[in-house]
Amino acid sequence: MEIFIGKEEYPIRELVDTGDDLNIIPEDIEIKASLRTRKINIKLREIGGHSTLLVELSELTPIILASGEETKIHFFIENRYIFRSVHIVLGRPFLADNNIRL
Repeated sequence: MEIFIGKEEYPIRELVDTGDDLNIIPEDIEIKASLRTRKINIKLREIGGHSTLLVELSELTPIILASGEETKIHFFIENRYIFRSVHIVLGRPFLADNNIRL
């Protein structure tokens, strides 16, 4: 599924993770999409003991789903660049806010 985020409708591919408590987006996508953010500083421990730093929060970010439906979600921005086929992680908050059941 492909979604669009931000003012320029920057296309991204997402991973819906039913075990993740956060919606996470890397800093390079946040910059390209020109999201409005506020600074935070949260160290997040990942599976396997690795950690990443969440540096910004984008609140009520408009996204357009592949179905054409528009919704708004909160994204935590991590300070690394993702070089994967998946650009962002949509966690349980996204599922709950949009009444999505898997």
